[in-house]
Amino acid sequence: MTKRTGCKAFMRLKERSDGTCIVKDITLQHNHTLLLSPSMLVFMRSHKRVDPTLKGLVKDLQFSNIKHVNIMGLLTRLHGGRDKIGCHNRDILNMKAENTRKESINEVQNMFKFFEDMKKENENFFYDYKVDDENRLENVFWSNASSRAAYADFGDCITFDTTYKSNKHHLPLAVFVGVNNHLQSTIFGVALMGNESEESFKWVFSRFLECMGGKQPICILTGLEKIRIYPHFACIIPDVFFPNNCSDQCPAMTKAIPKIFPRTLHKFCRWHIMNKHKDPLKKLYKLFPDLKDLLTAILNHPLMPSEFEDAWKALIEKYNLHDINVMINLWAERKLWISAYWKEVFCARMTSTQRSESMNFVLKRGFVTERDNLHIFAKQVNNCIQARHEAENAEANASTGTRKTVTRYGFEAQVMDKYTRAVYSVFRERQYHSTAFRIKTSQDNPNNYLVHHYNQSKEFAWSRHEFRVLADEVEGRYECECKLWEHTGLFCHHVIAVFEHLRLDEIPSKYILQRYTKDAVTNPDFNRRDYRRTTDDGTSIEYRRTILYSEAVKIINKGCSSEAKFQIALSAFRDANTRLDNEDAELENNEDAEMENNEQSSNQENTTRETGEQNDIPPAENNDPYADIQPPLLAITKGSKTTDAARKNGKCKQPVPARPEPELDEYGRPKGTRICGTCNKIDGHNSRTCKARQLAKKLLETHEKVYGPTASSGNIKVRIRNLLARQHIPENDDEEKLDTDEGECFEDETDDEEYEQEDEDEDITEQEETQNTPDVDDKLENLNKKGGKRKCSACNLRLGHYASTCPNKEKILQQQILERQTSDSAIVKPQGVKVCSSCNKIRGHNSRTCARRQLEEQLLHLQSTENDSNTMEDRSKEKNRKKTQTTPAVLRRSTRKR
Repeated sequence: MTKRTGCKAFMRLKERSDGTCIVKDITLQHNHTLLLSPSMLVFMRSHKRVDPTLKGLVKDLQFSNIKHVNIMGLLTRLHGGRDKIGCHNRDILNMKAENTRKESINEVQNMFKFFEDMKKENENFFYDYKVDDENRLENVFWSNASSRAAYADFGDCITFDTTYKSNKHHLPLAVFVGVNNHLQSTIFGVALMGNESEESFKWVFSRFLECMGGKQPICILTGLEKIRIYPHFACIIPDVFFPNNCSDQCPAMTKAIPKIFPRTLHKFCRWHIMNKHKDPLKKLYKLFPDLKDLLTAILNHPLMPSEFEDAWKALIEKYNLHDINVMINLWAERKLWISAYWKEVFCARMTSTQRSESMNFVLKRGFVTERDNLHIFAKQVNNCIQARHEAENAEANASTGTRKTVTRYGFEAQVMDKYTRAVYSVFRERQYHSTAFRIKTSQDNPNNYLVHHYNQSKEFAWSRHEFRVLADEVEGRYECECKLWEHTGLFCHHVIAVFEHLRLDEIPSKYILQRYTKDAVTNPDFNRRDYRRTTDDGTSIEYRRTILYSEAVKIINKGCSSEAKFQIALSAFRDANTRLDNEDAELENNEDAEMENNEQSSNQENTTRETGEQNDIPPAENNDPYADIQPPLLAITKGSKTTDAARKNGKCKQPVPARPEPELDEYGRPKGTRICGTCNKIDGHNSRTCKARQLAKKLLETHEKVYGPTASSGNIKVRIRNLLARQHIPENDDEEKLDTDEGECFEDETDDEEYEQEDEDEDITEQEETQNTPDVDDKLENLNKKGGKRKCSACNLRLGHYASTCPNKEKILQQQILERQTSDSAIVKPQGVKVCSSCNKIRGHNSRTCARRQLEEQLLHLQSTENDSNTMEDRSKEKNRKKTQTTPAVLRRSTRKR
């Protein structure tokens, strides 16, 4: 405030020997308005106080995806008020913007640094990457040690799906998801793909297979991606069938999976299959109201392929759907998604990519955002994995408890003891529903039982309602024709009903899969911890943290009791912090010295051999293998609006605007750290003080002066200004260069009245040229009054013509040049062709850009404002005079009304 207003108020103090101060000089007169309340002090730079602890807290909350309003609420609650935080809302926003700018620097190198730190914590952490020809990051894959251990236990069936807008580069996020022994989704691996081509999918699948030790899953489920146009078939209702907007499975993924996983069954998600046909199916449902229920029953109920095919043929015959293209395509793809064709294939209770999609939703809802950098994204994915481990541990802890069985059958007690709590809950629910089935012995074989529901449905004649169950107690063999155990690993209602019918005491161990039991770990020696729990000497980190925390709390409580104890505690903390920093510095210096020694020894070995000959291997100049890797390009994924146009132009990828290098001053130091939002440079200025923006603003104003104000909105003008600012306009351009071309007319050439008088004015000008009488000037004045509304900028007369059509323009121009040459002894080049109608000079400008006219307008504006102010003063005086002339009776009435 002192610098802005030149305020002379001050106070000078002098410190005494006893620690007190006295006032030596003081001036209390201020030349500005003082603050209205103490809460406004946070807006003054001298009263702002932001400690590093507050900055660290804001940074942690920001990169934990906490909303700004919640951050301000937490800081307000911690400090006891907004005015006690030490800064205001804009300061916090600037602090967050600064954190984002700092984190955007070297994001690729920071991501690999995070991977290296994770590998130091556990050597079983796996990651790999791929760069393109320009050394830009294209694909990256990583998997935690816990994820690799989980795949060894539960990697028999996986789902794979991609999602978009999870990072600022829009790289598709691919997640390998499975199900654990608690029926929870677990992450096996994560990948970021530069594109969704066959080569990218092959690279990701091969890295996943390498990471998991070559173990291929039994089944993999994927979604549907790409657009396909259906062929037109002849049908009974040609006006309805069908739009060409249905989607098909991704051909790149379909081709890559059998090449990398040759022994894996590839299935498509049933929900995606039905969803891609929803538009034509809706039209069919409107035509045939009963079709939806019957089609749903056919997809859900059949147990064998023959049943499904008979039911489908009956449906087609009933509604005459032989030539409907949607039904033809559903039938052609039936073996890829109908469960009746792969009942004997184990899928771990997964028939769709719902687990992958739910995991993508969890990631994008609570952990990652579209604005995240790569290293922030990797850390947030790791946080999601740790959150899943916490939920898994909670369920494992709950499974250690005991539960009561519903019945006293021996097999139920066995299942409760072996299975986890979640799996046992599924078994007990099926056991409850199994009581609705009736059993009878088959006449062909006494070990075969026919199980049927007591409330049989007569609606579908093609479906069998008796399930044949083979139960051989001697051989320990129990099978059902529904194949549910082969498909999911859990018993169906029919087999459980037979167990109760036989009063079975124990189920054979081969039917209780280890993946569903409490002891599902197959390799206990594998180190599956993502973080170290002990130090190098074997001491627990949690133990050390607990001891230090308890001692610190004791010192804090004692130090708050008095000023002397507070100073002792504060000095102790500061001394300890300094000693710890020195210890860290010594460790870093020792590590650097060891690295230098290793480099020197390696270089000596490379340069000379034992025989004294030189080695061709050059010494390593840079120890960081990731220093030259550039950020990835902005991925244009399927579904974006610019995909087709980009492919036609051969530009499927656009680079992300990289952070520019800062401009250096004369001493080689950077001029600043902030990027200008207009010119995208780091030159010590911002968008408001940018010279390019100011020049573009002048250009836009000059354009409006020449061609008149535009009817565009303010946002459009701002966009035009920013576009002009990015055109790199030279700063030495004059306003004369911003004017239009020579000879261009700035007058309105659409004046109807001037066009109507054009013929009459031409006749008058002819008469003027032929007559040479003494009263020519009087006639010209009369014609000037009778002519058009506007003056000619060349002859300065209202004769209905313009500067471009003025007959005397060349004569006037030659006359002015001769006058200038005679007045000045030097040769003068003309500055333009057009005559300014305001100053009647040819100076390369027009009447709208004339400085003389602008000065006159400013003077007129000042005069009008003075007149307005005088009239307002007169009105106020008149009003006050009338108030003073109010009679006492009127005053009494007004007082009574109040």
